[in-house]
Amino acid sequence: MNRVIFLSMISFFFLGTVTSAMSLRVHTPISTSWSGDDSSYTFSSSGLSIRAIVGLVGFGYTTSTLTAKPSSGSSNDYGSQALDVSLTPPVFDMLTVGIGTIIGGSVPKSQNLDSASGSTTFLNLNFGLGPVDLLLGYRMWDVVQKRKSGAENKLKYNEVGLGVGLGF
Repeated sequence: MNRVIFLSMISFFFLGTVTSAMSLRVHTPISTSWSGDDSSYTFSSSGLSIRAIVGLVGFGYTTSTLTAKPSSGSSNDYGSQALDVSLTPPVFDMLTVGIGTIIGGSVPKSQNLDSASGSTTFLNLNFGLGPVDLLLGYRMWDVVQKRKSGAENKLKYNEVGLGVGLGF
């Protein structure tokens, strides 16, 4: 009997209940802060994150465009795309944590991007209202974009995001 209870608890932790078997989530940044070297630029970002969560594990795709505007002159956009994996324990499904790897990027046309690398980590709080989740997230980007000229763009910034999810 104890063994059945123990196995049921383990199954519930890893697979969740029928109501939380799968969810789809989408969110976008609403606030950006620069955490790289000192800068006189003003930063903002835009983007989208899409995630599918089955039981405990989630997989997602995120794109972010960082806009750097100097005190005078025109702004430059630096894009990053990432694939990530996340964990959302069904027992405490209010929290999602994850890590991702940079798979691509973009720079202003005059800079000619050669490659992009780095990582992104995130934490989401999920507030469930029936089958709908309201999401509040915090994401950290650490990206290195190498240009064909040999120079590098080091992008270290943080985003606060809002979103929604739908459970199936």
